[in-house]
Amino acid sequence: MKRTEVIQRIIDKKKARTYLEIGVSKGGNFFRIKARRKTAVDPYFKFSRKQRIEWVLKNFHNLTAKYYRSTSDGFFSSVRSSDLFDVVFIDGLHTHRQSLKDVMNSLGKLNKNGIIVMHDCNPVNEAAAYPAESYETAVAMRLPGWAGYWSGDVWKTICSLRSQKKDLRVFVLDCDCGLGIVMKAEPDSYLNLSEEELDKMTYEDLSRERRSLLNLKDESYLFEFLNTIVVDG
Repeated sequence: MKRTEVIQRIIDKKKARTYLEIGVSKGGNFFRIKARRKTAVDPYFKFSRKQRIEWVLKNFHNLTAKYYRSTSDGFFSSVRSSDLFDVVFIDGLHTHRQSLKDVMNSLGKLNKNGIIVMHDCNPVNEAAAYPAESYETAVAMRLPGWAGYWSGDVWKTICSLRSQKKDLRVFVLDCDCGLGIVMKAEPDSYLNLSEEELDKMTYEDLSRERRSLLNLKDESYLFEFLNTIVVDG
């Protein structure tokens, strides 16, 4: 399953009204999502006004979508306190520090029983997991095994949340480079890693203990998870 299908299934099951996407880029996921109120955040949108209009015709939910040309930090610092979201998708800068910041900021903007979905939590190989500062930096390095995919060290954010936040349920679906699910609930398991220990961890550590570190679930687990979701009133 791809991210769009997973996110849409969660939205449909929750009957979610508000959706926020951090890191929209070309809009391949955002434009397809069907939710009553959609918000897009990216410092460099890679689509034209014409493409936005074309997508309104394909999916009428884009008619009232809001677009913020901003970093995620800038968006969260300026958004109104009353603006809350049922579902948030995080696909911004793929570094541990920034993705963790995006999660923590998103948690503060979730409606009750809200759900966060994170992309790139289970990198396909060492090259994809290289802790570069940006996609462009990773490309320029010409890493062995590079295939055009960059997940960075977002996986460390999953480990950090599972170690430091005992009030969150966190797991990763084994599909589409790893889709992390984060929500305020009793965890089914957790880790006890310090930030210092996390900083020292490498892709080799992830490879050895991938399933336990990420609380990795087969993609079919999504349907079991959907049955636990609280429907929004």
